[in-house]
Amino acid sequence: MSDENAQLKKKVHFLEAELHSKNSELMIYRQELLKISQRLDSLMSQISSDTKILSQVQKTLIPTEIPTIPGFEISRKFVYGSKLGGDYFDIFEHADKFKFGILVASSSGYAMSSLFMSLILKVSHVLEAKKGNPPDKILQQIADDIKKLAKEGDQTSTFYAVIDRRDFSLDFCSAGGIEGYYLSPHKPVQMLKSSNSAFSAQFNEKLSLAKLELEPKSRIVVMTEGLSKVFARDELIKIMTDNAKNGVHDLRNELLFQAQRKTKSEEPERDQTVVIIEVKEKVIKLAK
Repeated sequence: MSDENAQLKKKVHFLEAELHSKNSELMIYRQELLKISQRLDSLMSQISSDTKILSQVQKTLIPTEIPTIPGFEISRKFVYGSKLGGDYFDIFEHADKFKFGILVASSSGYAMSSLFMSLILKVSHVLEAKKGNPPDKILQQIADDIKKLAKEGDQTSTFYAVIDRRDFSLDFCSAGGIEGYYLSPHKPVQMLKSSNSAFSAQFNEKLSLAKLELEPKSRIVVMTEGLSKVFARDELIKIMTDNAKNGVHDLRNELLFQAQRKTKSEEPERDQTVVIIEVKEKVIKLAK
């Protein structure tokens, strides 16, 4: 009996030692977990701070005024998203005063948007030059630079067009999810969109240029994915055709109002940008 008690005591001591060892391991595990949690909190705080800075950079660079272009009426609106940001747009005159450009972009986040805008600044002298490269050449250069610098998963969709008031022609190039529409009286609505994917680290496509002759009372409507993806395409076309006789500002407001109504939210989750350009009725083509 004494041998059995001795064995039981020995087993109890062994189990107590095992329990003490496990408790020590558990304590070390908890301490390491706490350190990881603290590091994660610090990293998330830094990311949040960086995102706010990039958001402020984006807001600073987005134009608050647009030029007055003879022969055209322009309406535009940019609405900040509550969760996803990265839209950018600009309307600018060239050194050749008979030409002006329209640039609309939508990125997967503020970091990618900032990268895209830095590359736009890099080629801004070409964008506004009298004999600058056409839209497809400009965007191809930017796409090639983005491929080298973008991180995995980052994307930018873009639409760049140049209008020449001498002959009221439109040269444009697009990539990704930016949607453009051309509305001309008594004609079906025409899509202004290429089949190219969005710019990314994996982008490996050749961009092409499309041309269009603008008619009196016609409209160009360009919008980012934050707005276009709220609707089915036939819904968008119906809104635009139903408001064909209304002013460009009325159409812009109607598109944003219908988006709010459909999502049941006054604040979109993703940035929304819409640009509408109308050709005035009386146009005079100039000799080149």
